[in-house]
Amino acid sequence: MTGPVSFESQSLQQLSAWTSAPPPDGMDAAATMQWWNGLSGAEQQVHLYGQPSALGGMEGLPAEVRHEANLQVLRGDAAAGSQPQEAQALLDRIEQSWNGPEGERIHLLDYQPPGRDGQDAKVVASIGNPDHADNVAVYVPGTGSDLGNFGGSLDRADALRAQSEMVPGSGDTVTIAWLGYDAPDHIPAAVLPGYALDGAPELQSFTQGLRETNSDARVTVIGHSYGSTVVGTADALDGGLGVDDIIALGSPGMGYEQPSNVGFLFDDITIGDVGEMNIDADHFWAGANSNDVVTYTQAHGNSPVDWSFGGQRIATGDLSGHSSYWDNGSESMRNQAYIITGNHEQVTTERRRFG
Repeated sequence: MTGPVSFESQSLQQLSAWTSAPPPDGMDAAATMQWWNGLSGAEQQVHLYGQPSALGGMEGLPAEVRHEANLQVLRGDAAAGSQPQEAQALLDRIEQSWNGPEGERIHLLDYQPPGRDGQDAKVVASIGNPDHADNVAVYVPGTGSDLGNFGGSLDRADALRAQSEMVPGSGDTVTIAWLGYDAPDHIPAAVLPGYALDGAPELQSFTQGLRETNSDARVTVIGHSYGSTVVGTADALDGGLGVDDIIALGSPGMGYEQPSNVGFLFDDITIGDVGEMNIDADHFWAGANSNDVVTYTQAHGNSPVDWSFGGQRIATGDLSGHSSYWDNGSESMRNQAYIITGNHEQVTTERRRFG
């Protein structure tokens, strides 16, 4: 089929067939983009409004397309889902953001409703359009993250965006809160590797999709707490995350290698140093407050601020505890913004520790 096609020129039978047929399976981001661009305008609209749940999570589609598809799913979940109040709160925040400046409008890049068997929702939301940004930062939260408190992840992402745009000459920065995995619900579950192993391929697919839709952007991934374990495990996969920089904050360990990459003798499946990931050591950054007890557990491998891990330890200033790394005006926030915008020479670092 060639040339622009209108709905009026199609038979009801053809439109019905398009509506009932889901998008092809098994495509990577590049193939998805090619498939979408090969559809007529009418075909795109039929897929968008006939198969929103299938379209919304497809890496390689334009952010605006994914946003429209996922909004349909979210609206349905707010009306008749298992957590309608939480879904409605997210919907309200997204819709309100579209009354503000373009760079602060929330694009819903994925939404998978919570399962009625207790499985958490998966939510990916971008403040601004990542397809047109100079810098893209992806924030991956940790234990206890779910639909009900996703607003807190959006708050951190928005604070990072604002801080990054204060860096002179930095260009446009878009930040993404990525809860595209089922995070542990509580501390006892947070010692298990399965959440990271299951979430890592999804994060890798997402960052590869960002590269397809905006190949010129600087991309930084930031993992907090168990989120850093997901990030490390994803970057240890074949091909890695393919990003410019990785930041780990409050990390209990960077996660797990693929079994085929585990060495002999003293090596085990956990990530012991940055050399067991794909990111270059000059582009790996880790931060830990001195009294952040999570960073001493090494529950998922060697601490990334340990003397033996490699990379750089960023200074976090006089912050305290496990969740303060995004406090406004802090040295931690300034350093993250410098990394996101590629101003590495302005990042302040501190000495590594033992353990």
